[in-house]
Order: sequence, then structure tokens, then C-alpha cells
Amino acid sequence: MTGQPEEQVDPGTVVSAEQERARALAAVLRDQNLKVEAARQAEARRVRRARVRRGALLATWLSVAYVWLASPSWLQVESPPTPTVQDETDALRVNVFLQSQRIEAYRLSRGRLPYVLEEAGPPLQGMEYRRRDNRYYELRGRSNRVFLRYLSEESPLDFVGDAARILDPESASGHTKEGQ
Repeated sequence: MTGQPEEQVDPGTVVSAEQERARALAAVLRDQNLKVEAARQAEARRVRRARVRRGALLATWLSVAYVWLASPSWLQVESPPTPTVQDETDALRVNVFLQSQRIEAYRLSRGRLPYVLEEAGPPLQGMEYRRRDNRYYELRGRSNRVFLRYLSEESPLDFVGDAARILDPESASGHTKEGQ
């Protein structure tokens, strides 16, 4: 033939072209089946996620609509009780006391009384100040139902009196932190 020796081929290892094509086709079909199955699973996961999202969105909207339209009682806040006149008086006494302490601190640091209350810092609500001379002043405290007048000749602790229990309710009631 061409002058080259023919190779000896073992008949058990020879594969026909038809068998090779069948194996290749089977491998391609198997690969395609795997890809189709993976795509189906991915689509099923996407559909499940979409259903869960829609359900969560629907539940959220229903909850919001319930709270908005029904005004459930568990969301309503009760207004605090109106303070008694005594409570209001005590609170005003403490505020007048605190304001007088600011004025005294100003006097100690500057050597004089402030001309206006704002010089001693931001005034507490309802406070009016009147400087009488270089040593004495008058503070007036007003609330909705109470009017108090403090003259600097008075002792601030005497003025505040029993209202000091607002600052430390435990000591006013006879309890100590260690005895609890």
C-alpha cells in the first residue's frame, strides 16, 4: 500500500463509529436534561420566592390598614392625670428655688445681681424677675393655677419647704437606698 507497515489493532478495543456517535449523543442528551432540570428548579424557586413576597406584602398592607382604620385600643395612649393644685404648687416652688440658685451663682461669679433674668442663664418657664437693688431681688412664679412670690431676703430652703420631696422622693418618704 503506501509502504508503511500496518498497525496491528486489537479487535476488542476497536470501537465502531456508530457506537462512538451513540455515546456522544447520550452524553449531550444527559447534559441537556441536567440543564433543563436545573432551569426548572430555578424557576420553581423564583415562583416560591415571589409567592412569599406577595404574601408578606399583603400581610403588611392588611396590618397597616387595620391599624389605620380600626384604631385598636392597644395602640391608644391614655393622657396623664391632671396634677393637683398641691403638686403644681410644689413643682413651682422647686422651679423658683432652682431659678434663685442660678441668680445666686451669677451673683457669686460676677459680684452683682443680673439686670435681667436671662443673664443668669435661660429662665425656667413661668419665671419673672425684678431686681430691687444691688442686694435684693424678687422672683415670681406663675403656672396655670398657681402664683408664688419669692423675696431674696427669705431663705430659699424655707421657701421650698416640703416641696423638696420632688427632688428626692425616697428621702422624703423615709426610705433609704440601702434599706430597700
